[in-house]
Amino acid sequence: MNRLRQYVRSIGNAIAKVLFTPNPARFPFIVRNGTKVLFLRHDALGDMISTLPMLRMVKEQFPFMELHVMCTKANVAILDHCDFIDAIHIVDKSILHAPLLHIQEIRAIRSMDFDIIVNCLTSQASKNGLLTAMLSGKHSVTSSVFAGDKYAMYYSSQSKQAACMKSMWDKMALLGSETFGIVRQEHDSRAILPTSQLYVENALNSLKELCVEKKNYIAINISVGQERNRWDSASYRRLIDYLLRTGKQPLLFGLSTDAELLNSIMHGFENIRHYPFNRHVLEIGEALKHASWGISPDTGFLHIGSAAQCPMIGLYCSLPEEAKEEWLPYNVPHRAVYSKTKLVKDISPEDVIKACDELQSML
Repeated sequence: MNRLRQYVRSIGNAIAKVLFTPNPARFPFIVRNGTKVLFLRHDALGDMISTLPMLRMVKEQFPFMELHVMCTKANVAILDHCDFIDAIHIVDKSILHAPLLHIQEIRAIRSMDFDIIVNCLTSQASKNGLLTAMLSGKHSVTSSVFAGDKYAMYYSSQSKQAACMKSMWDKMALLGSETFGIVRQEHDSRAILPTSQLYVENALNSLKELCVEKKNYIAINISVGQERNRWDSASYRRLIDYLLRTGKQPLLFGLSTDAELLNSIMHGFENIRHYPFNRHVLEIGEALKHASWGISPDTGFLHIGSAAQCPMIGLYCSLPEEAKEEWLPYNVPHRAVYSKTKLVKDISPEDVIKACDELQSML
């Protein structure tokens, strides 16, 4: 099966090499008044959050460019109130796996004739390269993080500087820096939490209604995007019991689809509450600004915490050593707890409790 898959892939790459020949261009790409640039970030919430500082950096350097972002329903919410983005194009995530089913969307975006296309995705290199090529106009130049010489057929240039970075936040910053010839400044690495007064007030009112004291509660997220990252009810209950015994105030966060798990976790505890369901992601970020620290499995909540400058503890499935830093909380005090297996549920509560003690000693 693996040999067949490799054979099919090699045939696909050979066909792509014939059909798609990128316009040659070296970094940095030239940006003129009105240059139209499309950034591809059609994946998850955390990925988009890690890319916002780069988008802001590019727009600040070239305010006269036209900056577009291709995203999905899963991550578009974080773009609300980003005044450095000129246009948003929402596509279905399946566009990557079944582009022929989305040919009208692809043709519509391609017809906008972008001068520069920056592919911010770093996985599934062949599929992303093919989609980038399909979106490219006759005069488009394209870039991505360097994924190997065999993917050069899809891009005008690939960023080797970005490929050397371990953190996704730094990968995105270096991709923008090399593509557009920008010398990074210290403030370019700051995480961004776009907001409005409505979200600020809603978060403060919700915390008040829940009788939660600002800067004196622990935000515990139970919602995950992938089942492998789910922690179980018994482990959460052991953690909450410890936090209560040490004078902490836990506050649970989750979606309405997590109601059954929430009820199981909270059963028998007095005065344990959860944040209201289905609030805007930017309101959640405002609430995290007032937490002592946060705890979450590997999902977008960790990166909302980074953007809110909230210290975080992340729970991760087993990862190879070279991948462990890619999705750590960024530029905030943090601890990471790794499972010995491919499932977060195999992390012991005692290991998370130890991380709580270590993080508190850092603050």
